[in-house]
Amino acid sequence: MAGPDPSKDKNKDEAAPMAPFSAVFSSFGRTTRVKLFRFLGFLCSVVSGCVYPLMAFYFAKSFEDLGAQLGPDYMKGVRDLAFVFLYLGTGGFVFLVAQAFFLEVAASDATTDFKIQWFNALLRQDMAYYDIKDVSSQATVVSSNASKFKRGVGRKLGEGIQFTVTVIGGFVYAFYESWEVSLIILAVVPLMAGTAAFF
Repeated sequence: MAGPDPSKDKNKDEAAPMAPFSAVFSSFGRTTRVKLFRFLGFLCSVVSGCVYPLMAFYFAKSFEDLGAQLGPDYMKGVRDLAFVFLYLGTGGFVFLVAQAFFLEVAASDATTDFKIQWFNALLRQDMAYYDIKDVSSQATVVSSNASKFKRGVGRKLGEGIQFTVTVIGGFVYAFYESWEVSLIILAVVPLMAGTAAFF
């Protein structure tokens, strides 16, 4: 009598291949509203990411401008600088709120489509599928995976784009101001990261 086939058990243990990144956006939420809100959310994320490098630029520039103005125009320079930071802060706040709004609405609509498609896929299964799978847990599986999907394509995605733009913008500004100092700081970054990992 032949024993169990080990290749079958091996196939069961192997995880299903990951879907490509493009499928995350092309498979769910294909309506015009979702695409528009997603595009606007990405745009607001990029603008929000540019705010911090701009603040660094004006903050550094303020020392030069205020140091050079030691006459009657000194307070005017302080006032102008205060208004620049006020405009940057207000603009950053508006774009952050818009980023969260657009991406969360798009994620909510895409998650609803995600649940509907999953449910339709369950309805297409034959009866043998429900003899193998636990029917009572399907609602929990759908709900938990939909929640993860919503978090991934909503606010978290916007924050990822925003922080990526901030890092790139920070490097661009740093190398624009002084590439020598930037290279020295970059050489020290691995040491700082290693120290933070141990302590």
